[in-house]
Amino acid sequence: MKDLEIDIVELENLSESTGDRGYIEILKVKKLSLADLLDTKVQGALVRSRFQASKEMDAPSSYFFGLERKNGQGRVIHTLLSEAGEEIVEPSQIRRRAVEFYASLYKSEYEEDDGLMEGFTSGLPQVSEETNSCLEGPIQVQELRAALQGMQARRAPGIDGLTVEFFKAFWDIFENDLLDVFNESLASGSMPTSCRRAVIALLPKKGNLQDIKNWRPVSLLCVDYKLLSKLFASRLGIAMEHLIHRDQTYCVSGRSMVDNVHLIRNVLDVSNSLGCNTGLISLDQEKAFDRVEHNFLWRVMEKFGFSAGFIAKIKVLYSDVESVLKEPLIHGSRLDICTVTPGLLTTLYTSKTVSLQQLVEAAGPELTGAAGLGSLLGVRSVRVAQQLLELWRRRLSATEKSLLIKHNRGEAMPDPTDPFPDIILSPELGEESGPLLAVSSPGKLSLHRADKTTIYQNVTKVLNKKTSLPSRNGQPTSSGGCYTVPSPQMPLSQF
Repeated sequence: MKDLEIDIVELENLSESTGDRGYIEILKVKKLSLADLLDTKVQGALVRSRFQASKEMDAPSSYFFGLERKNGQGRVIHTLLSEAGEEIVEPSQIRRRAVEFYASLYKSEYEEDDGLMEGFTSGLPQVSEETNSCLEGPIQVQELRAALQGMQARRAPGIDGLTVEFFKAFWDIFENDLLDVFNESLASGSMPTSCRRAVIALLPKKGNLQDIKNWRPVSLLCVDYKLLSKLFASRLGIAMEHLIHRDQTYCVSGRSMVDNVHLIRNVLDVSNSLGCNTGLISLDQEKAFDRVEHNFLWRVMEKFGFSAGFIAKIKVLYSDVESVLKEPLIHGSRLDICTVTPGLLTTLYTSKTVSLQQLVEAAGPELTGAAGLGSLLGVRSVRVAQQLLELWRRRLSATEKSLLIKHNRGEAMPDPTDPFPDIILSPELGEESGPLLAVSSPGKLSLHRADKTTIYQNVTKVLNKKTSLPSRNGQPTSSGGCYTVPSPQMPLSQF
């Protein structure tokens, strides 16, 4: 880009001094090339700097691109307050606090009370048979296309990385295939894994950011999932006008919160005219949308008279859903939490996840061969493999680095009483109820035996934490370091 800018300045001077038409044509081409490059850069910065459109800025200046860095720095958690109000700064403790808070937040609190439910839902308006027939009808390609055109662009993608712009650009190619996928999902009662897995990003709110409550969880969903949900939401719009009282304006097409403002103003005016004592109560339910119980939702839909067929379609959107906590950054390091698999904790501690020999074979004696490691893991991005190797190199203790050098020289050989050169990479799970790694095989967790996709999606996303295990020479490892595998005689309770 800088070279283009220099060329443009030189061509402008030449065209002004000589008046040569050839220079002017070349100048136009150069400016178009610069505009294309700048537009590509701007689109990425727009999303990450949270600006909705480039018109909100006078020009793509250095300040504009600095907003991207500023917002990224604002999502770094440096410290949190424990439940008892004590300050915690260790990454492992910060991570545990976040996990405990959101595990409690999303825990089901649903209790059946038929009498209370009947009293609460009696006298509700009912969906007509004609409306139900429209709601549960088969999906049409035209509906999907209309839903896609109604989706906003420049939004963060889900776990598959595919954006709305991608779907719009290639829609004519795969629209029928996507329709088949949706029909099969609705028939089987379950959507593909990527559609069911949300990435929870924590965004800072106002207030003390040491309080975990001041980090707003936002679920990043894949576009195909949002496409199907938007289609059903559009169908629901047919019934909403007749089911929802006119004083409720939120999420009802054609209604506005401004109507509520006018209603309140009219009530106050009438009260003043009649001399009535009137008061207003404003209720703000904490994490209201996060606490909506699915079973309660199905019961309410039944009470409104929605057909069993349409309710079954809506249930597919909520069946076996998963969440991955991908944010925030802790001291600049990314934290990912994967689906918990019961009973794997013991396997993590008693099996090797990675051997030093395998690492050396894949990445070379200096652990710098990102291409080789990426090929072994099935990672298409060399940058991801480079970051992973950099993490491993940084987490090696001084003793382990020395052992690695000796091993590369052939000076350190394993024997039955010495577990070296095998090392294990594992997060500090502490007292959590389950591990953070899901694998397809209950056997040894090595790169050669575990499913490569699982290794890429889970192992590479879990950062190592400080461990109580000593190195082979009895010295404690560095924070978050790799450590040598303990002897088989060491009881699991010592972990």
